Amino acid sequence: MATKGEHCIWLRNCEQETSEEIPGTVRGTIPQWLEGRLTRNGPGKLEVGDTQYRHLFDSLAMLHQFSISAGRVTYRSRFLDSDTYRKNTAANRIVVTEFGTAAYPDPCKTLYGRFKSMFTSPEKKISDNCLVSVCQVTDEMYAMTETSIVRKIDPKTLETVGKVKIHDYIALNLATAHPHIESDGTVYNMGSSFVSVKGPSYNIVEMPMGKIEGAKIVASVTPLRRTSPSYFHSFAITENYFVLVEQPLVFRFGKVLSGVFMNKAPADSLTWLPHEKTVFRVVKRSTGQLLPIHYTSDAFATFHHTNAYEEDGNLVMDLCGTEDGEIVKMLFIANLQKDTSDETRVIYGSTMRRYVMPLNGVDKAAVGENLVKIKDTTCKAIKQANGSVHCTTQIIHPDFLDMPRINYKKNGKKYRYTYAVGTKGNDLQFERILKLDVKTGKMTEFTENEFAVAEPVFVEAPDATEEDDGVVLSTLLSKSDPLYVALLVLDAKDMKEMARVEFRARGKVTSTFHGQYVGAQEGIHAF
Repeated sequence: MATKGEHCIWLRNCEQETSEEIPGTVRGTIPQWLEGRLTRNGPGKLEVGDTQYRHLFDSLAMLHQFSISAGRVTYRSRFLDSDTYRKNTAANRIVVTEFGTAAYPDPCKTLYGRFKSMFTSPEKKISDNCLVSVCQVTDEMYAMTETSIVRKIDPKTLETVGKVKIHDYIALNLATAHPHIESDGTVYNMGSSFVSVKGPSYNIVEMPMGKIEGAKIVASVTPLRRTSPSYFHSFAITENYFVLVEQPLVFRFGKVLSGVFMNKAPADSLTWLPHEKTVFRVVKRSTGQLLPIHYTSDAFATFHHTNAYEEDGNLVMDLCGTEDGEIVKMLFIANLQKDTSDETRVIYGSTMRRYVMPLNGVDKAAVGENLVKIKDTTCKAIKQANGSVHCTTQIIHPDFLDMPRINYKKNGKKYRYTYAVGTKGNDLQFERILKLDVKTGKMTEFTENEFAVAEPVFVEAPDATEEDDGVVLSTLLSKSDPLYVALLVLDAKDMKEMARVEFRARGKVTSTFHGQYVGAQEGIHAF
C-alpha cells in the first residue's frame, strides 16, 4: 500500500530491521569519555498487509540503538517482538486494537463470530505494543507505552525477552512512559486505575531499584471529573512533592467501556473541554497526602514536563503546553499525510511555559492577592474567593518547543538549561535541536535543512563543573534517503557539532519518540 505524504519522516514504513550491528563512518571527534549506549523507541511499521494504522501512537514499535566505545559507534534496530506484532504478522492485518486504531474484522468470520469477539474480556485486549520509550535502572531494560504492560528487552541485542503485566502487582490500568529515577535507583511513576471499589483514581507508584515486582502505591488522588478522568503523558516531581496536571483533555469513561466491547479505539473517547480549568494536584511525598489547595489555570494541554523545583516557599513548574487541546489529532495519519500548505492541517503549537504555586500563607491571604513573590518571573497566583489559587503562565520562549530534556542531576531541583526539538514553519516533523536558557530566555539551536532530528539527550561530562558541561546526543534522518541514519554529537555549551556517525541501514529508518543513554561506568542509570 503506498503511503501518502512522503514529505513527512513520521510516515515511513519499515519492512526490514537492521538486527545485526553495523559500523558507522565517523566525521569529527567523539569524546573519549563517551562510552555507553543510546537506545531509542518509536513507530516502525504503519502498515500490516492491506491494513493501515490511523494514528502514529499505534504503529508497531521499533527499537534503535547506538553503541559507543573508544570513539567508534555501531547501530542496530529491531522490531519489538510483542504479542501484538506476532498476532498482526500471522494474520497479515491489524488484529489488535491500539490507541487510535480499532482491530480490523476478520473477513472470514461469521457475523455471529464477530459479534461474540466484541465481548472479549477488556484485559485480554490490552496491547503490548510498547513504542513510546525505554527505561533501564540497573541491568534490566523495559520498553514502555501508556498501558499497564511493559516488555523486557535485552539491552545489548534489543531482543524481546519478557513481558510484565503491572496490573498483576498493583491497581493500574494505564501508566506513563515517563517515570522519574532517583539517585538510589528508586523509580516513581503514575498511572490511572479504573477498577478500584472506590472508583477511578490517579496513583503514584514507587518501585525500588526499578523492580516492578516490588511496586507499591504511595499516593492516590481522586479525579475531579470521576466519569471523565484526565489524560496523562507525564508528571512532575520535586524534592518534597509530586505534581499531577489534571488537564481538561479527558477520557469519557462511558465511551471507553463501550468502546472496549464495541471494537472502537480509545482515542474516540478522548474529549477536549476548552471552557474548563486545568488543575494542578500537589501531593506531599513524605505522607502521600494531597494538599487541600486547588491550583488552577486557564485550560491548556501538555504531553511533556520539563522540570519542577521548590524556591522560597513556592513550587515552580516548567512544561511544554498549548491552549489547543486537539493535540492528539495532530498525529493522526490522515493529518500527517496532508501537504504542508493545507490549511486544514492540525498543528501542535507547544511552547515552554512556567507556573508558580505558593505553598505557604494561602489560607491567610486576601482574596485577589498575588502570592508570587519570586523575582524575575511574570507568573501570578491569585487567591480566589473559594480558597483556590488561580495561576497565570509565563511563556519562557515563543517558539515551538517540545520533547524537553535536562541535565538529569537537576531533576526536581532548580536548573538553568533544557534541550528540546523545534520545527520550521508549519511542519510537523522536528528539524531543530534547541537549547533554552530558562533564566534569560536565550535560545541556541542546531539545524540542517536536509535532515530531521530527534529528541536530544544530555550526557554530563565526567569532569563537569557547570550544568551544561557535556554533550547532547540526537539522531539525523535524511529527508531524501530513507536508509540514512546518523548519531549526532553536539557540544552542550554552544550546540556546535562535535561529531556525526553515519550509517546505511538494511531497511527504511523510522523516527522515534524517546530514548535513554546508559553509560558504561554507571551503577544506576537515569534519564
